[in-house]
Amino acid sequence: MTISLSAADFQPTEMYFLLRDSVVPRPIAWVSTVSPDGVSNLAPFSFFNVVSPSPPMLGFSCGPRGDNHGGAWIPKDTYVNIVATREFVVNIVPEHLMDEMVRTAADLAPGDSEFRDAGLEEAPSTVVRPPRVARAPIAYECRLHDILDVGANRWITGSVEHVHIDESVYVGRRGEQDHRIDLLEHVGNRPLGRLGRAFYVRLREIEARLRRDGPNG
Repeated sequence: MTISLSAADFQPTEMYFLLRDSVVPRPIAWVSTVSPDGVSNLAPFSFFNVVSPSPPMLGFSCGPRGDNHGGAWIPKDTYVNIVATREFVVNIVPEHLMDEMVRTAADLAPGDSEFRDAGLEEAPSTVVRPPRVARAPIAYECRLHDILDVGANRWITGSVEHVHIDESVYVGRRGEQDHRIDLLEHVGNRPLGRLGRAFYVRLREIEARLRRDGPNG
């Protein structure tokens, strides 16, 4: 038996829970920004993915403060900082920093730094002002491309301007391509996946299924 419902049957928060709990696992963008006053900010966003490889772009959805999908729209510091500076860094969350990542989801007062609160070291970026997470295996420095208002959320797209790759995941040349990486070889560097609010998934059972017509590399 199938329960069939119109989208109109859902309140905004009910639809949020449905989408959040069914579209799993999701990658996590650990987004670092900086305020015009120079205060660093760091927050995880799991409505996130690649937008385009050429030109390289990443995108994530930023909801209102407190995930209030039906009431007044109070912006998160991440959104406020990106609007003001037009820059951000997407850090890939490694398994060994799970606890620190969860801590950065805390609702701190505006102006308080999640880096400091979670005991995370900042590393300088190269072409943008926001710092990156020092122990993240991959960090993408981005400049704002566009912000699309979608109901209670803002879809933020950034163009990748510079990339930082930890040497532990850098492979280099493989086949005909340079700058290949391997985030799977070392367990601690494997990216976390997001499930429900307090649930995450670690990459453990990985299977290869080769395509007859390729590519398989």
